[in-house]
Amino acid sequence: MVLIARHFSAICIFDSMPDEQLISSEDNSLESRLTEVFEHHQNGYYDRAEFHYRELIEQYPGIWQLYFNCGLLLFELGRYEEALDFYLGGLAINDSSEDLLYNTGICQKELGRFEEAIASYQRALEVAPDDIDCHYNLAGCYRFLGEDDKAAHIYASILAHTPTHLPSLNNLAYLTHKHGENERARELYERILELNPEHASADHMRAALSGEARNHSPNGYVREVFDQFAGHYEASLTDNLGYDLPSELLNIYLHLLPGGRPQRLLDLGCGTGLVGEQFCSLCQSMTGVDISRKMLDVAHEKKLYNYLHVSEIIEFLRTDPETNYDLIVCADVLPYLGDLEELFNRVSYIMATHGHFMFSVEHFSSDADSPVLQQSGRFAHSGCYVFDTAARAGWNIISQTLLNLRKEREGWIQGSIYVMSLAPVK
Repeated sequence: MVLIARHFSAICIFDSMPDEQLISSEDNSLESRLTEVFEHHQNGYYDRAEFHYRELIEQYPGIWQLYFNCGLLLFELGRYEEALDFYLGGLAINDSSEDLLYNTGICQKELGRFEEAIASYQRALEVAPDDIDCHYNLAGCYRFLGEDDKAAHIYASILAHTPTHLPSLNNLAYLTHKHGENERARELYERILELNPEHASADHMRAALSGEARNHSPNGYVREVFDQFAGHYEASLTDNLGYDLPSELLNIYLHLLPGGRPQRLLDLGCGTGLVGEQFCSLCQSMTGVDISRKMLDVAHEKKLYNYLHVSEIIEFLRTDPETNYDLIVCADVLPYLGDLEELFNRVSYIMATHGHFMFSVEHFSSDADSPVLQQSGRFAHSGCYVFDTAARAGWNIISQTLLNLRKEREGWIQGSIYVMSLAPVK
């Protein structure tokens, strides 16, 4: 779900100014200064634009659009707290501006103040009851607060008036699927594909809910999943889903290799850096790879990794010139990958002679000889498939540990952690 700020606001000088600030129509200096600051802003000269916006606001404090545009500039720079101050300053002059209220909600959402954002969108809807963007972003705030029923109701209301609104359709399909209404979710994904036959995520989920065989997940689907959840990924996993896979990986590694201290770790699908947090004290150097830039932004803030790469992992392995990694980890990644043949082969090319490859899979109880696309949209892998694929790539499986990976609805997703090496098992 993407929330986009309302864009640049033009200023009709004399309509915007209170009577006491009106200037002579012969005085063109303000108009020329406004033209100049707009050009700076639109051309990306943000320092100059900010300086002149602040200067103009000090001189003409009654023009609310100046607050709006300065807030927009600061929002574009990621300075959300400052942007919010300017939007609130504009609202003190014009509290019925739908665009000011809308962008105020955007800032509050970015700052994690969801209740405040909801209040801003509700006020905006009092001004413009039919504004689809306000309804849509309001639903998004409810989603972030875990109030799925309220969000779903709003998405459904939007679609009742605008059946072709793809973002609402996509989010409603997701929430319906999340709550186990699989048949309705499948129908919603099919509606998305009627509107956009190239929608990779909808096609993947429709296939999952229809029992179709697939061997891999579309990159766009995986990126979309993790970009959406980057901001609250860790809290959702650890607080709500009982996720403890990174510490389990560390415990297994230390049990198998007591005293082991890998010089170079490669974390494929590193996400927000949960594996890095566990292994950083052991390693001299850590490299993280993930398809989601937003997840890597969170990992970057932790300052754990020496190198971070935005890439799909197979593409990274095809192009990465580095070799001799002592430890390569894939935690909760293979369920989003599917076929393991190329992964196992390419990891073997960059592994140090006595290095180790650790990964987790969601368990499939039968002896399926290929990945199984589940109704969740993730792949499960049988032990038979993992062992056979590993053997063809020259790997030796050192250990397989069965465990509960995380909660899903009322139960646990069961899986395995595998540890492999290229050296013969002694």
